[in-house]
Amino acid sequence: MFKFSTSFVKIFLFCLVSGAVFASSVSAQQDNFSIESEILQETREIVVHLPENYDPKNKDGYPVIYMLDADHEDDEIAARTAGEYHKAKMMPEVIVIAINNIRRGMDFLPHFNSVERDGKQVFGNGGKFLAFIKNELIPFSNKKFRTNGRRVFFGTSWAGQFVTYTLSQSPELFDAYFITSPSIGKHGDQTFSELKLVFKQDLPAFIYVSVGGNEQPSFKTDYDRLTTSLKQHLPAQVKLHLEINNGATHENNGAISLPAALKLYFSTTPVAP
Repeated sequence: MFKFSTSFVKIFLFCLVSGAVFASSVSAQQDNFSIESEILQETREIVVHLPENYDPKNKDGYPVIYMLDADHEDDEIAARTAGEYHKAKMMPEVIVIAINNIRRGMDFLPHFNSVERDGKQVFGNGGKFLAFIKNELIPFSNKKFRTNGRRVFFGTSWAGQFVTYTLSQSPELFDAYFITSPSIGKHGDQTFSELKLVFKQDLPAFIYVSVGGNEQPSFKTDYDRLTTSLKQHLPAQVKLHLEINNGATHENNGAISLPAALKLYFSTTPVAP
């Protein structure tokens, strides 16, 4: 298994991915689509990065990395990194699917939490948004592309909070959860209570959580609260990797963490010749 010995190595890897990888010959095909959601009652725009040599008849199929915040460019980093790692025989080819935002705050807010809007308390749209991902986006993607059932979910900051919420509601939905710089705040208490209960049932295989060493204290507090809960309640068979990236900020910790999380998750998986 690849090990990061120092934070300097991780920062260097980030620079490599965001610089040399983007300049390399490894490129992904884009096959974006729109999906008419009955659950959300609206059209959602989806960004898709297919492997450079995507084959719709591939007998092994492709794992899928599902991501939020398609407008934040982490999906491009994931696609480029995956292509470069595949060339190096470090992981299989993957499909990257990212969701464009419409109402980021309300969609990512758990259904059991509320905020004040126009003088009224309005509960979060997280339950419907999760149902959209589970019951519409994933089945649609499985029909449109040659997937193999292996799924990863990535989110950073407020999206990291939503990935945590998803973990507390449907841990079996994804095989791996990448949670970077989660912005949980006061909305976390119920989510943490849900985590205690849900881990008695269905489980993912891998969870990665990170925070930047130069992030504001509130993000470090959220990281500590989440990781403490996971260490207390997560069964031993689930691989948990925790990372504090010294020198990383809230703005770049997600991009720094993505290559590390991909390497760690796929390191035990043989790559087909």
